[in-house]
Amino acid sequence: MELITNHLLLTFFLICSLGFVSYYFLEVVETPVLRFSESDFLFRVIERSPHLTNKYYPTFWCFNQHLMLLLLMFKEYRTKPFVYDKLEQLKMKDGGITGLAWSGIHSESSQPETPIVVVFHTISGDEQDIKSIVNYLRQTYGWIVVVCIRRGHGNLPLTTPKINTMGSTSDLKEQLSYIQKKFPNRQMFGVGISAGSGLLARYLGEAGIKSQFAAAVAVSPAYDIEKAFHRVHPVYSKIMGQRLINYFLKTHYESFANLKGMEELLQIKTIGEFQDKLHTVSGFRSKENYYYHSNPVLVAQKIKTPLLVLNAADDPICVNQNVIENLHWLETLPNTIHVHTKRGSHIAYFQGFRARSWSDSVIGEYFAAILKEKPLKQKSKKKPITKKKK
Repeated sequence: MELITNHLLLTFFLICSLGFVSYYFLEVVETPVLRFSESDFLFRVIERSPHLTNKYYPTFWCFNQHLMLLLLMFKEYRTKPFVYDKLEQLKMKDGGITGLAWSGIHSESSQPETPIVVVFHTISGDEQDIKSIVNYLRQTYGWIVVVCIRRGHGNLPLTTPKINTMGSTSDLKEQLSYIQKKFPNRQMFGVGISAGSGLLARYLGEAGIKSQFAAAVAVSPAYDIEKAFHRVHPVYSKIMGQRLINYFLKTHYESFANLKGMEELLQIKTIGEFQDKLHTVSGFRSKENYYYHSNPVLVAQKIKTPLLVLNAADDPICVNQNVIENLHWLETLPNTIHVHTKRGSHIAYFQGFRARSWSDSVIGEYFAAILKEKPLKQKSKKKPITKKKK
């Protein structure tokens, strides 16, 4: 009887295992969907970026979007802080303080051909929450990497009662000017992670052909932030709303205490409510005025810089509806590649047994491909090309 029971259990285990393996390879493993306007330039870049055309194998024991987010938070908590070469504080024109965290500034500064990758962190992060991409680019390519830290983030003092979770392009322009003066004639790339991609896109749209970046990558952007923050998964929305209250308002309460509407902002329940009332502490007279000057989607169609955009359909924070609503202009934006995966969650994109970042590899390959190009002169045609999964 015991032998029969063991045999049945083994059979059940084998059937379940076969079902799991079949599901993984049929439904989880995929080739990313690429959307772009036809041009020789983009075809060359894609050809030099094999991660864009090869199959993406999400970590088989952690391909659910919620598990990926939990693993991302666990890895950030357990890994040691990244040691930067230099941390600088910059005083803005209005007296506010922003920061720069440098890696590779000493070892590579004597090599004029070494590019600089400028990284923009998440909504309530700093130079540590994007340490994965910083470490990867340093170890793999040896490029100089600098993180632009927004006012009110990390350990920066808040010398003026003003913060913007999405960042300020005015502050960014001052930061980029400082970087360029420190390393004149260097080619610069930009990487925006989550909310950092919103700041990057807003800057690229405002700057147009005057952008200081040779190319850029946006990971898990939300596009229209006036709508997107109200679409965040309800559980994450409440967690993030409370996180922003603690991170900004309670940490810097003395700076904001006398501002009108501060107490109302402290009572919000979701991240969408927080963004709608952020004008109280961001220097704008109304919600409408805040979104007009901060929403990246309002200027995104004016972007001229070569751009790679990554979105996962299972993202519970920057949800897939945001992507679908903006494909009509995104897939025809000149020199832009949109990479759409079924899995990846929010900025996690784990792959392989050891759950390494797939998106880090994509970013590195893309910039390496751009470096092999001569200055871009040709104009893209308007015909969109979509690479679909079989």
